Amino acid sequence: MRRAFCFPVVALILAASQASTLSASQANNGGQGTQCPDFAALIGGFPRPGSDGAKADLAILLWLQQTRTPGQLRRAESEVKFHLGIFSEVTGKDLESGPYPLTRALAEDLQRALGQVVATLKTQYARPRPFEANSQIRPAIALAVGFSYPSGHASWGMAQASLLEALEPQRREAILDRGMQVGYDRVLGGVHYPSDVEAGQRLGAAFAQYWLALPAHRKHLEQARSEW
Repeated sequence: MRRAFCFPVVALILAASQASTLSASQANNGGQGTQCPDFAALIGGFPRPGSDGAKADLAILLWLQQTRTPGQLRRAESEVKFHLGIFSEVTGKDLESGPYPLTRALAEDLQRALGQVVATLKTQYARPRPFEANSQIRPAIALAVGFSYPSGHASWGMAQASLLEALEPQRREAILDRGMQVGYDRVLGGVHYPSDVEAGQRLGAAFAQYWLALPAHRKHLEQARSEW
């Protein structure tokens, strides 16, 4: 069974966000020249200020602020810049500088396409970062610029994990867990709300499924598999 990473009272966020959200229009451009699924509808909106979901978001941030360790923050800081090396330990392969050029190229193409969708949604939702909205939040890793919802790091973590588990299915559990951790560490560092991360994870997994199913990318995936 895959290990679940859960923040305290995260169930409150999910329940409240369904009942009290801000809307956005559809994001259609996946970088492919074709119509993407409605990713805005997939992630829904973030908890309205003052709602139970927003209060739970803040409570989790403040709790982590008091309990995070130097080791956890070092890991979170190491993930600020996107790089496949984050997954090297769980795949058992040196994805940063090893002989995997086709894998790295496919991962970069996936990230460019996903990045367009994330940027569109961030602009549409225009949610301020937690440290911008509340002076109680003290970020402990490199500050992020731009809007907060959905989390780009969380979407990247799940999209790349989806790609890598397709290449190394026998390590699926560890790969997906590592991809999820990238998002959770953004909350640990104080630069994202938990609801940003939950939305980003759903977006990243769904986008990867869509993008990797396109014929040209299926072909490239098979070519990358030869490196494994």
